[in-house]
Amino acid sequence: MQLALCTISYRHHLRSFEDLLTFAATEQFDAMDVWGVHAKHLRADEITALQESTIQVSMLSHYVSFDVPLSVLLEQTKELSYLAQRIGTRRIRIFAGNKASHQLTEAERARLVYQLSGICKILDQNNQLVLLEIHPNTAADTIESTERLLREVNHPACRINFDVLHVVESGADPVSSYLRLEPVIEHLHLKSVARRDQFSVFAPENVYAASGTRDGMVPVFDGIVDYETFFSELGPILIHKTASLEWFGDAPDERVANDRRLIAKALTLRVPQFI
Repeated sequence: MQLALCTISYRHHLRSFEDLLTFAATEQFDAMDVWGVHAKHLRADEITALQESTIQVSMLSHYVSFDVPLSVLLEQTKELSYLAQRIGTRRIRIFAGNKASHQLTEAERARLVYQLSGICKILDQNNQLVLLEIHPNTAADTIESTERLLREVNHPACRINFDVLHVVESGADPVSSYLRLEPVIEHLHLKSVARRDQFSVFAPENVYAASGTRDGMVPVFDGIVDYETFFSELGPILIHKTASLEWFGDAPDERVANDRRLIAKALTLRVPQFI
């Protein structure tokens, strides 16, 4: 499996992009998962440093607004497409709206499908992919709703970012869910919490706030997700996938470096070069 360092882990740290590139290479990461805010502000010399480094870009992680006119949404999509091209990745991660699937009316769902279809058409023109993250309070908050959404959008550019913790949060088994969705899974996010009553620590209003609590955020193998079984049962399938270590707590250098080593060990193979 090809493992990526999330730049969002350093959103509240005074750290240069080139320093992150050096750190990622030193700790044997294959790639970076670049947050859209960071991608927007990369200087030309930082882009050059990225292109000259051994680190690839696995994904651009950002957001679009579905509560705006379609013309505005498509302009946002074009901007993300440009940013992705600039940093050298085909993959753009977004959320499927901001409303839980069970709360969507059929009309709201139809509008969302129409909007996602427009996004796919724009990105497909540039050989890019949109990755819908499995995430609470979106139309992709359960495996069933995610499968339905993919059928409704019905476009090859529409793929999935498989967030293992959020799959567990939905009440689904991560191994069987992965096997159900495997043909359309393009990337994975790896993180965990200590207890099942701590899922809310990753709610956007908390996790993106500098003053938000970090209680419950734990290393990948110390939480409620059985990653040992996940990697053991899916190891051969995961070999050619990319995944990001999504850490939002303190001491990101120490945490992501150690988790990368433990995941590589759990997969019982050396992390291959990024393809």
